[in-house]
Amino acid sequence: MDEAEAAVSFELPGADLSEEELTVAVVPMQAGEFRCARCFLVHHRSQLVTKRDGREVCQECS
Repeated sequence: MDEAEAAVSFELPGADLSEEELTVAVVPMQAGEFRCARCFLVHHRSQLVTKRDGREVCQECS
């Protein structure tokens, strides 16, 4: 059995969350933030590295 097959059949005891509804507050991107062109996560401007082609990427992706 490979990992994918094991993950499909894996169930946590008492974890029937089928009736649960999740609520998440979505906050618009702030003035001091940017979206990385590689990982698509929102980071603070202090993490910004601008590539030669003009793309904004974070320090982790540069």
